[in-house]
Amino acid sequence: MTSQMMVDLLPVGEDVLEDLLAVAVTEAQPGEVMPPAAGESATEARTAWTEPRKGAFREYHRRCRVSLDAPVPEVTWAVTAGGRVVGAARLALVDGDPGAREVGLWLGRSSRGQGIAGEVAYWALAAARTMAAERLVARSVPGNVTARRSLQRIGFELVEQDGVLIGTIAVP
Repeated sequence: MTSQMMVDLLPVGEDVLEDLLAVAVTEAQPGEVMPPAAGESATEARTAWTEPRKGAFREYHRRCRVSLDAPVPEVTWAVTAGGRVVGAARLALVDGDPGAREVGLWLGRSSRGQGIAGEVAYWALAAARTMAAERLVARSVPGNVTARRSLQRIGFELVEQDGVLIGTIAVP
């Protein structure tokens, strides 16, 4: 299915950050939208939004802002569809692989299955091209059927390795 609405990416400034957090809290679990907060292990179930997790979410997106003063290895954007914030996308350097960029995406439950992932993938490929990247990499848990289908539909080649679903696609 293709998106029937205008999809855009916005820098996550303070004006957008609270809207993004509101979508995360009402339409996703912490483990779906952010890395573990300080003191949490990567395997710990993160299903409830606590104040420390909300704070960690804010700090994560503040660290991932584009800045000429402090280049960052990972950048996040708010994804908008139909004029409202519906999730976030990221593009990151991949340690030890200068030809790759890792793309990530999460969407609130009400925005899933509307073709937004394909629109974001198109943007990510274009952005990676400007960075002279040769391929995009995406990671998910093997049991995430929605992510698996989206990655396959977009054209990622998938493999399961060490309990992780890894997709790669060449940057044209």
